[in-house]
Amino acid sequence: MVKTRHFIAIPILIVLSSVMFREAKSKTIVADYTFYFGGFTILQANTTIKLKLRRYKVVSESKTDGLLNIFFEWSGQAISEGNFLEGRSVPRLHQNVGKRAGNVRKTVLSYESSGQLNSSEIHPPPDLSEVFPIPRGLVKETIDPLTAVVQINRRLERDMGCSAKLPVFDGRRRYDLTLADRGETTLKQTPFSVFQGKALVCKININMLGGHKREKSKYAATSGEKLVYIGRPLKDGPFLPVGLKIETAFGTLTGHLVSIQKTNTVPTSRFKK
Repeated sequence: MVKTRHFIAIPILIVLSSVMFREAKSKTIVADYTFYFGGFTILQANTTIKLKLRRYKVVSESKTDGLLNIFFEWSGQAISEGNFLEGRSVPRLHQNVGKRAGNVRKTVLSYESSGQLNSSEIHPPPDLSEVFPIPRGLVKETIDPLTAVVQINRRLERDMGCSAKLPVFDGRRRYDLTLADRGETTLKQTPFSVFQGKALVCKININMLGGHKREKSKYAATSGEKLVYIGRPLKDGPFLPVGLKIETAFGTLTGHLVSIQKTNTVPTSRFKK
């Protein structure tokens, strides 16, 4: 089974898919991805972003598909809004809703104008018999997962590379997100991906600090690197992640860009309700 820590990497790719375009661009970009595990389809994702000179809004939707949908039907939506302040991406509001087997999990995080966490609403509350508590004082100076990726975007657009370490709190889990440059590669177009060309390779590392499950997987130590591939699928367009690859003890988790478009309006959900 695919472990939680591996799934944390998927939203990183989903959000990166629409965030990474030049600040001068004002159109909405829409990217669709399909994720596979062991060769089987497990997840579909769609992301849109509205990025302006001083503020941003990201909406990401995803749902299980294929084999995974038989055993673990799930759908979710995440929204983040914030401002750009002195080169930083400063969150204002983050909402995350997930649905599984009729159960709903909801998170709402609000922030002060400085970006410091002001309040959090978590439903249902975490069960501390199943997850580690988050140490006091570790959540105030944090950003939400979508804002973290917006911040990485700004580094890439300034030719600073993807190397960065960011403190992230998603409402339930506190972790440090670290990305490191791993050079470049050339990808070929395949039946699974619309992208071909040069891509920057970025390694992802997630250091859990609280809110994660107490039960430790015996296979965690055998997991390989988590890699995101970033390219430019549109001529004269933005840099976008075009692939994801995570080696696990159970098999390989991959993600591929399947479509990309620009639009003047924010499209409605492509997923059936």
